[in-house]
Amino acid sequence: HIMRTMLIQANGALLQTAVLQGGRVMEFFMEDASEGGLVGNMYKGRVVNVLPGMQAAFVDIGLAKNAFLYIDELLHPAADHGKDKPAIADLVRVGQELLVQVIKEPIGGKGARVTTQFSLPGRWLVYMPGADYVGVSKKIGAESERSRLRGVGEELRRGSEGIIMRTVAAGESLHSLRHDLMQLRESWEAVVKKAKGLKPPQPVLREAALMRRTFRDVFTPGTEVYFDDRSRYEEALGLVRELAPGSEARLHLADRQGGKTLFEQHGIAEQLSAAFQTRIWLPSGGYL
Repeated sequence: HIMRTMLIQANGALLQTAVLQGGRVMEFFMEDASEGGLVGNMYKGRVVNVLPGMQAAFVDIGLAKNAFLYIDELLHPAADHGKDKPAIADLVRVGQELLVQVIKEPIGGKGARVTTQFSLPGRWLVYMPGADYVGVSKKIGAESERSRLRGVGEELRRGSEGIIMRTVAAGESLHSLRHDLMQLRESWEAVVKKAKGLKPPQPVLREAALMRRTFRDVFTPGTEVYFDDRSRYEEALGLVRELAPGSEARLHLADRQGGKTLFEQHGIAEQLSAAFQTRIWLPSGGYL
């Protein structure tokens, strides 16, 4: 595995992550947690308007604008209704309480787009509680591996659960995949339980934004991670115990050497400003 270093620097609500290989910045992410992306979040909402002509409904989920729920996002994902879709008024009514998940950020004057086809992404697979099928990422080409993963999915899923094997699931053991599924199943059960006791509109699950995504997708074997902030470090320890148990020793809380921030110690700002200038200088002395 390639040795990589990940630096995570917190500044109030701003979280910056740099991924280095051989001391050079390969990837850089930034997120303002106070704004936070909404995609993936789940809310207990209330239907405020049903539009039969548009086959859609508006749901109050507690944001500035009501969220938009289209008929296709209400129907069972595995069912093929073709042209004979039921009328939306037969499926939801004004005043009804509804658990929904955001699939599209609110943009311009439009509210968020929401669905009742829930999905929870894990490290190796995506858990879809009501989907009732097993899918395998199209990027996994080998038919033998596709059918192995399909078989594993069928063996692991219960009832009407759906599972999609992510590209990174290729070659993963039954043990890893089972561990991933069990955690996602627990998360979902916790969501359902929490939603029961809530008066809408209220958030039920916030996608643990950048940190969770980063550790889910970037924290590969051979990656060492340094933090400048104790609370973020502890949050990450919790995530790693869940996503990659046994890897906790690869997380480190860094000291401020000579009052320098983590990024200053590694010359990140210089590398980024060089990268964002119109000319990118190559080690050979040429530029792009």
